[in-house]
Amino acid sequence: MKGIVILNLDKKSELTKDVEYPQNICEELGVTDSMLSTVFEEHKRVRTGSNYLEMQIKRDLSVASFFTGHSSKHFIGKGDHVITVFLSDEDILPKNFEGQVRRIAFELLPQRKEKKFKELFAKSYELLEKGELDAYWQERRGFEQEIGEKKGKINDLAQKVSMLVSDRSEHLRNVEALKNEVTGLYSKLENWSNQMADLNEYNATLTSKNRESTRLLNVQKLALDQKDERINNLKAKLGDTDEIEKGAEQLLTEIKKIKMENDTLNHEIEKLNETNKKLKFQVLKAKRDSESVPNLEIEIKKLNDRILGVNNEKENIKRELTDLREEIKLIRQERDKYYKIIKKKNLI
Repeated sequence: MKGIVILNLDKKSELTKDVEYPQNICEELGVTDSMLSTVFEEHKRVRTGSNYLEMQIKRDLSVASFFTGHSSKHFIGKGDHVITVFLSDEDILPKNFEGQVRRIAFELLPQRKEKKFKELFAKSYELLEKGELDAYWQERRGFEQEIGEKKGKINDLAQKVSMLVSDRSEHLRNVEALKNEVTGLYSKLENWSNQMADLNEYNATLTSKNRESTRLLNVQKLALDQKDERINNLKAKLGDTDEIEKGAEQLLTEIKKIKMENDTLNHEIEKLNETNKKLKFQVLKAKRDSESVPNLEIEIKKLNDRILGVNNEKENIKRELTDLREEIKLIRQERDKYYKIIKKKNLI
């Protein structure tokens, strides 16, 4: 053997050399920090707990190294430490070499703060070199016992899983029934949602109609108020009851007179229409005879003049009739106003 070194992780989780024996052995052997980091990374790759490995780091240099384990996991002696032994080509390691290195970790690392630590460390290396250190396997036995217990638990879980698998078909049937039930519930929920949407739309329609009814009611109320105001104004203008009755009788008499004149005008219009038809017939007859009797053209012209006069008179009568109708319409409106006032005051 050529020497030994203890590595550890500092507060920044960086690998540092804690102690080495003989002094400056790493420098003498040409072992760089990169080589030591490679050994540590190999420990991490193997397992996060404590582990042992042997590897060659240079052409003429190999190591036997033990990682104590992470401080938060299972560890031996002190967590996050690596004990690396530098070997020569002639070294033949005994079968219990790992146990001997474990002994150093288990007994020495907890005493790292002691003043005699380096002296104890050198003595332990000399015993290791002679093969006189007792191997330490208690932690491994406990670990193997723990593995056995976990295997037992795994077997129990396997039995439970097999029981669950045997009941799988029944569970599947139950799941299928539940799926069908959920599908039915979703269908009912969709129907309820559609009904709720219809109700909301109907409610919105009713609300709109209610607003429109309120608006129309306000308009009608305003119109009634305006009519009441007009009636009050008419009452002030019309005076007492005797004047209202006298005015109504005069209106009725005037309406009857206008109706008679209207009937007379209608009768005259009918006569003129009949005369017009006869004259048109004579004109047509005269035109048929005009080819043999040239003097009839003069007669036709006279008849046309008479027709034109009749038409003019007819238009005048129509205008007079239209004026009479407008006047009758106005008189009727006034009469209706008087009737309403008289009826409201119970004068009839």
